Amino acid sequence: SSGINAEWPLRPGPIRFLPQLPEKRAKPVWSKSTPPFKTDGVLFDITPHPPGGSPPDDAFRRKKFENMRKKSEQGQQDVSARRTAAFQKPKKDRENFRQALINILMQSENDMTLPPDDIVSPGELDGPSSQEKDILRYYYYIQNGIDTEHVAPMEDIWLDNVLSLVPNRLKDGLADYIELLSDEMREDYLLSVKKAIVDFVLRDPREKEDAEDKNITPIMKELRVVPKPWAKSYIAAKGAMQKILYITNPTMCSVLDSWNHSFGCLRLVDVEEILMRTESFELNNFQSLCMRHVEAAKDTLLKKWFPEVQNIFYQGNKSKQITHTHLDAFFNSVSVLMTSQLRSLCMDSIADYQQLYCPPSDIVRKNDFQGFIVRLVLEGTDMKFEPSLSDFETVLLNVFDVFIKAVSMVPRVETKLYPVEGARSKATLKPVIAENHIVAMKDSVQKVVQREFIPAQEHTKKEKSTDCDSALIPLL
Repeated sequence: SSGINAEWPLRPGPIRFLPQLPEKRAKPVWSKSTPPFKTDGVLFDITPHPPGGSPPDDAFRRKKFENMRKKSEQGQQDVSARRTAAFQKPKKDRENFRQALINILMQSENDMTLPPDDIVSPGELDGPSSQEKDILRYYYYIQNGIDTEHVAPMEDIWLDNVLSLVPNRLKDGLADYIELLSDEMREDYLLSVKKAIVDFVLRDPREKEDAEDKNITPIMKELRVVPKPWAKSYIAAKGAMQKILYITNPTMCSVLDSWNHSFGCLRLVDVEEILMRTESFELNNFQSLCMRHVEAAKDTLLKKWFPEVQNIFYQGNKSKQITHTHLDAFFNSVSVLMTSQLRSLCMDSIADYQQLYCPPSDIVRKNDFQGFIVRLVLEGTDMKFEPSLSDFETVLLNVFDVFIKAVSMVPRVETKLYPVEGARSKATLKPVIAENHIVAMKDSVQKVVQREFIPAQEHTKKEKSTDCDSALIPLL
């Protein structure tokens, strides 16, 4: 043990590491002096003063506070002035730019340089009117009054967007032409920007307000009303259409596709067959032919188109494409679609039938309509036509009514898929054809028939012989 104590000297005890407190306690030196406190920009000295006395240097403190308040107000005014100047600088620049252009454009004719010869022809220099001078001055300063360096060129991305709309098959091998067209587009863009600048300079601010007032339609005025008085009805109609319209249903798309591919060219009367006749028609034969065409079209609708529509909905029901939550609304949408198709069939047939007598001037037919046969018959001392004018009007105009009746015989598809008793009022589809349209078509055909009867009536005045009981007069 003596050896260990010799190598390792004695360590101090743990008490030597504890802080030693003085025997007499006292406050630190820094806490004895009273520091000033800064409040609202004023230095207040809280050094205690004798009782009954006043704080020292009161006038000095008031003066110092006033100076600091003035400096703060001056700083706020400087910041406000700088902000106002920064806001007004672009406006000042625009005013200066506009004033400079006005000075250029509105200079007197004596000081103005005449446009070059490629803009004004020699004949126009003899004595152009004041209006022509204004127009020449306007276009001259569009082309030469504004430096191209101060106009932003057309961005390349705009040109790329334009060229992306052209199919690649139209651009193959035409790089030179594409480059020429691109340069032409850039030039047109620069010219348009220059024109916009000149128009901006010459524009009267009041003209824009007047033009806006004149171009506002009643619908635009109604749309500008806030809040919208029709907002509730619009939201209600939108919600109703979202519930009862099923135009995106796969079965509806199949009905559309079937009509467009297989029955889009169907007509109630075959005008081509009528035009292929090389002889004039007897009125009775023509009526029979039209009725036969209408019956054939009705058979096509009832025996081909309607069964095909039935099969589409039968297959759609098997594949669960038909919703059963709003079944009435769904089949109402189906009836609207089928009614629209029947209406288009009727309207196209009416147009073709009317053009048979009143062909448009821009249509060239392979064959012309050969018209009708009218007989001039002598009964005693009177001469009359057979068939008469009233017979022609009755037969030819009645075809329009037959067309409308033919497209109103197709039943609703749900009456065959889900037959329900007491639904006779909605058993068939009822296409709505505007009455004024039918009247206009009938009037045009009636006028043609009456006009064509005039030569036949004049022919009777020339017939004096009693052997005219078998005369034939072609009509139309």
